[in-house]
Amino acid sequence: MKKLLIVFVCSLFLFGCGSKKTSKTTPTPVPRTFELQEADKPEITLSSRDDGHMLYLKISKIPSFVASIEYELLYNASESGMEIEKGLGDTLKVEGTSLSRDLLLGTESCTSGCKYKYDEGITGGTLNITLVTKDNQVAPIQKSFTLKKDSKTKKFLVTLTDALSPTDTTE
Repeated sequence: MKKLLIVFVCSLFLFGCGSKKTSKTTPTPVPRTFELQEADKPEITLSSRDDGHMLYLKISKIPSFVASIEYELLYNASESGMEIEKGLGDTLKVEGTSLSRDLLLGTESCTSGCKYKYDEGITGGTLNITLVTKDNQVAPIQKSFTLKKDSKTKKFLVTLTDALSPTDTTE
């Protein structure tokens, strides 16, 4: 009986009086969004390779307070008779006042020589750019683009416009 009492007291001591584990999670800081002044807005151009399978993104006149730029290109493509939303994006470190990126509209496999599968039926989409400052503040920019084959030259042309904000209306 004594042994049972000693085992009970020891187990109570070990399990009941032990240190309690408390979770100390540090909240992830949420970046603060700010609106760019007109003078601080970079120039953004989007052009197409003649066959329309590659877009060329160029961002110039990047303000000095920008540390990195995130981009996301969203578009609809036709595949097996169905329309599918596709996209691509990346985060680029800013090391100057301009940067550029080639954007393949499709997939690339270079395991044994490069092979490409191009997306078809693309007529346009959205380009989302987020400027991230050195203080981790963000300024979003949204553009719409159209991709259209010129009937005379048979080359693809891109038109880039400001996307409508939720407060904008069209009549």
